[in-house]
Amino acid sequence: MLLGRLSEGMGRNEDALAAYRKAADSPDRPAAAQGRLREAALRYALGDLKREDVLSDLETLTTIWRGDDTEVGALEIMARLYTEEGRYRDSFRVMRTAVNARPDSDMTRRIQDSAATTFEDLFLADKGTTLSAIDALSLFYDFRELTPIGRRGDEMIRRLADRLV
Repeated sequence: MLLGRLSEGMGRNEDALAAYRKAADSPDRPAAAQGRLREAALRYALGDLKREDVLSDLETLTTIWRGDDTEVGALEIMARLYTEEGRYRDSFRVMRTAVNARPDSDMTRRIQDSAATTFEDLFLADKGTTLSAIDALSLFYDFRELTPIGRRGDEMIRRLADRLV
């Protein structure tokens, strides 16, 4: 893993991919999980994997590997990709999974911050106009813990009520 990270940092992506593949195939389970994560992320960044394929790989990884930064790292990438695809409910669910897995992790806090920003954009900016009023209401109630406190939260609720009317 360290050789792969070093190679990736130096821009030697083929060497990094080979090292990550070797780690992924190793009997050391933590290194294998980390190798799968890093390989999928690098291959996606290089354009070797489509978004659907990397999501499938990461969904499998988070199903079989739980409880450490590898899982939360995979969840962080998944949340970003789901948001880019407009799959907001999936993105917010990933945030909840990360909070349950590692509530004190810096990566989890980044996922939460990103989810809160996306939530605000959906209900305070024009990003959520593609959602039907019922879908917006459902999403709001399912993830209302992301509602900001104060005036912004009040404005969000007013705009949602106006949409429903």
